[in-house]
Amino acid sequence: MAYSAKPSHLLLFVFFLSSLESILATTREGEALVKWKNSLAPSSFLDSWSLTNLENLCNWTGITCNSAGSVSEINLFEKQLNGMLSEFGFTSFPNLNNLTLAYNFFSGPIPPAIENLTQLQYLDLSMNSLNGPIPFQVSHLQSLLILNLSQNALQAPNWSHFSPMPVLRFLKLSRNPLVSKFPNFISNSHSLTYLNLSHNKFSGDLVRESVFTNLHHLEVLSLVGNSFEGSFPPDIFKLSKLTRLALSSNKFSGSVPNDIRLLCGLEYLYLADNSFEGPLPPDIFKLSRLKHLVLWSNKFSGSVSNDIGLLSELESLDLNSNFFEGPLPPNVFKLSKLRFLYLWGNNFSGSVSNDIGLLSELEALNLDSNFFEGPLPLNLFKLSKLKFLTLTSNKFLGSIPNDIRLLCDLEYLYLGNNSFEGPLPPNIFKLSKLKDLVLWGNKFSGSVSNDIGLLYELETLDLNSNFFEGPLPPNLFKLSKLKILSLYKNNFSGFISKDIGLLFELESLYLGSNFFEGLLPPHVFRLSKLRDLGLSDNRNLFEGSIPIGLGLLTNLRYLDLHSNNLGGYIPSDIGNLKLLVLLDLNSNQLTGPLLKIVSNLTNLMFLDVSDNSLSGNIQSDLWKYNDHPTLEFINLSGNHFTGELPTTICNVTSLSVLDLSNNALSGALPNCFGNLADGLLYINLANNQFRGTIPTTFSRSCQLTYLNMDDNQFEGLLPPSLANCKHLRILDMGNNKIGDTFPSWLYVLGALEVLVLRSNKLYGTISARSIEDPFPKLRIVDLSNNQFMGHLPIQYFKNMKSNDNLYRYLNSTGEIDISYEAAVSLTVKGTEYEVANNLHIYTAIDLSCNKFQGEIPKVAGELRWLALLNLSHNSLTGPIPSLLRNMKELQSLDLSSNQLTGAIPPQLTALTFLEVLNLSKNHLSGEIPQKGQFSTFNNDSYLGNSALCGSPLTKKCANTASPPQEVRNGDEDDAGDEWTWEAIVMGYGCGLICGLSSAYIVLKLGRPWWFVRYVEVLQLKLMKRYA
Repeated sequence: MAYSAKPSHLLLFVFFLSSLESILATTREGEALVKWKNSLAPSSFLDSWSLTNLENLCNWTGITCNSAGSVSEINLFEKQLNGMLSEFGFTSFPNLNNLTLAYNFFSGPIPPAIENLTQLQYLDLSMNSLNGPIPFQVSHLQSLLILNLSQNALQAPNWSHFSPMPVLRFLKLSRNPLVSKFPNFISNSHSLTYLNLSHNKFSGDLVRESVFTNLHHLEVLSLVGNSFEGSFPPDIFKLSKLTRLALSSNKFSGSVPNDIRLLCGLEYLYLADNSFEGPLPPDIFKLSRLKHLVLWSNKFSGSVSNDIGLLSELESLDLNSNFFEGPLPPNVFKLSKLRFLYLWGNNFSGSVSNDIGLLSELEALNLDSNFFEGPLPLNLFKLSKLKFLTLTSNKFLGSIPNDIRLLCDLEYLYLGNNSFEGPLPPNIFKLSKLKDLVLWGNKFSGSVSNDIGLLYELETLDLNSNFFEGPLPPNLFKLSKLKILSLYKNNFSGFISKDIGLLFELESLYLGSNFFEGLLPPHVFRLSKLRDLGLSDNRNLFEGSIPIGLGLLTNLRYLDLHSNNLGGYIPSDIGNLKLLVLLDLNSNQLTGPLLKIVSNLTNLMFLDVSDNSLSGNIQSDLWKYNDHPTLEFINLSGNHFTGELPTTICNVTSLSVLDLSNNALSGALPNCFGNLADGLLYINLANNQFRGTIPTTFSRSCQLTYLNMDDNQFEGLLPPSLANCKHLRILDMGNNKIGDTFPSWLYVLGALEVLVLRSNKLYGTISARSIEDPFPKLRIVDLSNNQFMGHLPIQYFKNMKSNDNLYRYLNSTGEIDISYEAAVSLTVKGTEYEVANNLHIYTAIDLSCNKFQGEIPKVAGELRWLALLNLSHNSLTGPIPSLLRNMKELQSLDLSSNQLTGAIPPQLTALTFLEVLNLSKNHLSGEIPQKGQFSTFNNDSYLGNSALCGSPLTKKCANTASPPQEVRNGDEDDAGDEWTWEAIVMGYGCGLICGLSSAYIVLKLGRPWWFVRYVEVLQLKLMKRYA
């Protein structure tokens, strides 16, 4: 009997030891958790974690235990915890199979000790701030099924140290700054069904690396937002179980192979934002399970096959921003499950079929920026589930039908930049869910109904650039959710109601280019959320001063009050607008100084107070770089500013445009002024009283494209350092006292298009013998009224031609380019006029009022594109070359006041565009030609040539009867001309005539087109930045 009790005691002893081990293990786990908790903040979420509560360990927040009472899961998802994993006791949890810490604020590296969690199957550390390289010890977790490290700040390790993870099924590393080639361990993790590496910096050619060959179980593959390149990886077609494939936003190129059909289970295909090209592969339409086909921003081209109708499960079709063309395939309207159809930015054309009404599930339709035309199909309005409709920038026309009321779920309606016309349909105001109504750039007319107040959900109302008229409807001001109100460029009129102050949510208000009148509405300045305020160009009907309350709009970024009738001082509280980026007050009647408080606007990028009556010195505070590190554009032209430029102007290195023209500024330019050209594109100092020499500090970093110092008192030499300005296109130094020979370094300015040195003290001969191709782009040269001598240098300008691509529009990145307007200076009876022109086809040479000698070179006949040639008031001799007949574009020819001899070549009658001819005061002889344009010139063209005869002179030629004077039809030859040269009286003294038809570049007063473009683009740029 004694022996029979021994097994029982042994079992009890074993049980005791087992229980003791379990208790000790639980204690170790609990102590490890409490220790980690004490390193976290806030720890209030984990109040249950306490050593006094060990018996309830398995009920602690986020803790799950196995049947033995050991911790098997730690799930602290979205507990707002802040701390580091280095404090976690990885060796204390031998049975842990789930560690979920996602959506917290953990930071620091992932400790290599994580490899001690040998039973771990589920690891989710996503949505934290973990950093450092991913430790290779993670790959030692050979039981791991799910690994999610996405949305951290982790770095790429040496992937070659990673082991394959044979049972891993889910791997998500997206949204980390991982910079490397494709991780090689992944290719041998054969069990993967989900792989997401999106939004990292992976790169390489996947075709050469063949990384997908062994991943036969893969169902989801996302490589979006990396830098992979090369053609479509062919081993992807071996992934027969794939249901989702996302390769968007990489650098893939080439065509999509027809083998795409092998992915027969594919439901989601995202290839957007790459450089794929060519037509869609025909077999793509055999993917019968496809629900989402997203191809935006590639180079796909050609028409879309009617086989698209085979994709009967398709719910989303996005072909935005490609080169597709032709009409929409009829079968696209048979995709009865389609919910989203995006086709903007292609070359689709034709009318939209009425069959569009068959897409009964459609929720969003975007046809922007194509060539669709005609009226809207009536069945469009049967799409009762439509929430988003945008047809901007097409050729749609006609009126909007009242059936628009049937789109009762519509929230966003964009019809801008078409040719819609007529009044707004009354039923448009029954779209009670409408949030955005955008109709800009059409031909809508009439008044806006007071029923607009029924659109009580409206947040954006954009009616700009139409023909709406009348007062603003009172109920407009009841749209309490309105954030953007743009009525720019219509015919609205009357006073602006004080009720505008009820639009408390308003952020952007544009009422410019209408006929509003009276004072600026003071209640506008109660709209504390305003960011953009544009009340410009109201036909000079806004009057009075700028209200002091303007300073209350402390969120304002954009303020445009230009071209009104505003007077008085700039209010001092404008200095409160610390966030202001653009300030445009040009073309008003503002007086007084440019307040020092403008220098307090430290975020200012754009300042234009031109064409006012501001006076006084330009404060040096304005030019402090530390106060204005972003200032790009300054236009102070057309005022009464006086004094010298402060040396602090050189501190504003961010400037791109500086216009100080048409003031009374004086003194010498600071020596550092040339350094500004390292960043400046445009400098205009014309029509001031600057004196002294021009600084010689233009460096090799010079970026200037436009330099105008016309009509000052500069003297000395043209600075040779200007040769560093290789981008210079317009150089105007006219009407100064510059004394120099013709600067030979000018020939190196290969981009130069306009060169004006008129009315200086330049002298000597002009030679370019060592230059093979001088001035390859020159179109306008004016060297008149100097003291040049020797032979005419016309051969150096033989490259002159028109340039239809003159204008520097915006480049593809949206950055700002600067160009100019020009004016032709005409002297008529001693009075100088300016005829504004865009000189994109205008070419001219003016060498008048110098001391040139010798004959007119025959090479002048090679200037086939020349529109104006003025060689008057020189000492030219010999005959007029008959080869001038080759100058087919010539409109003005002035050879007066020379010593030319011989007959007028009859071949010149071939110059069919010639409108101005002055051959007076020479020694010409013989009969005046009577054909073509020569029959239109009067006596003034030939006076002072005693040996000339024939009409229009009274002197008849021997044995020749004067033919009857041809009557000219004033409209016939002028039709379609950009400018004419009529009513010009020639033949006056040299001081009056020089530069008679010379083109020189000035900043046109008011709103030149380049300026308007700059404002519009900068406005758009700033609005995108701060929206």
